[in-house]
Amino acid sequence: MSVAKRLALIALGYVLAVAGGFVAAGINELLMPADIAQGSPGMVAFGDMILCVLVAGFLGLVPTFFLIRLAIEKAPRAALAALLLIAATGPLSWLAMVDLARRGPGPHVPEAGDQWLGLLIAFGAIPRIVAGPVLLVVEALTILLVRQRLARALLAAAMLMDLIPMGLYALHFLRTIGR
Repeated sequence: MSVAKRLALIALGYVLAVAGGFVAAGINELLMPADIAQGSPGMVAFGDMILCVLVAGFLGLVPTFFLIRLAIEKAPRAALAALLLIAATGPLSWLAMVDLARRGPGPHVPEAGDQWLGLLIAFGAIPRIVAGPVLLVVEALTILLVRQRLARALLAAAMLMDLIPMGLYALHFLRTIGR
């Protein structure tokens, strides 16, 4: 099969994964009681966004496996570099959220970059954090497909860049539940 046909099938897989995410969010909306949906529509929309990203990410694992396999066959260094770059955005996303949480609702004077930071957090950091577990699976798949030791070591380091913030969050969450 030619590379173009393989890429077309992979793209179709991603389209179906995103459609599956939208369908899951739609089903969630249909099953939600009206009083909850009307009482806090912003929280419902945020929950729908997270559900859509999680379902699309989970369903997108199948085409991602084939994309990684194709990328490793055709351009292994570029594939590794792209995956490492995406992995590096994980800690940056967590740091952006920590900065936002530390500022809190106070009388701070908004700076010119605050609007851009808000957009970055809403459309970059939060979806990247939510997709973190999916990226861990992608990195694990890549470790299985790559044969070079250095590439595997770099991918293991990339996995740690996601596991450490998630682990710290889980510890913080467990500590607050105990109170």
